[in-house]
Amino acid sequence: METLDSILKRRSIRRFTDQAIPQADLELILKAGFNAPSAHRLHPLDYIIISEKERLNGMADLLSYGRPLREAYCAICVVGDHDKQELFDFLSQDAAASMQNMALMATDLGCASVWIGVSQSYPNIEDVENYLGLPKQIKCLSVLALGYPAVNKEANDRYDINKIHYERWSK
Repeated sequence: METLDSILKRRSIRRFTDQAIPQADLELILKAGFNAPSAHRLHPLDYIIISEKERLNGMADLLSYGRPLREAYCAICVVGDHDKQELFDFLSQDAAASMQNMALMATDLGCASVWIGVSQSYPNIEDVENYLGLPKQIKCLSVLALGYPAVNKEANDRYDINKIHYERWSK
């Protein structure tokens, strides 16, 4: 699939079939995540794969927008080492770049995904991080629910010429 095709076809899918994702495809999705840009080339991210239904349901209970995890084949939790990257904004940006790469690779492989944001300001963030068994310096940054789509959504092109400015803001 061409890059722009994957970008346009990638949609947030929250309903999944029970079809298993081949291990080789999961590894390609993770490879895409690992190869995202990283601020200062620190590569402070690790990935936790959750595939046991009981664990997926537990994460769904803890996350504000975690319901799709109940139907997902698996989830990839992106976690970052705050000791390696002390600037939390950069840690979050590294995770975002990684999540986008993984979501696009999943689309390219015919899988579906939905990016579940995680915020360090959640009142229960410690519960989420304890559930994942994270040490204090490792922070949960986002979760990608993965599976094969139970619903289809048309590609979406959001290109808007009116939101493009050259050299400085103009309106």
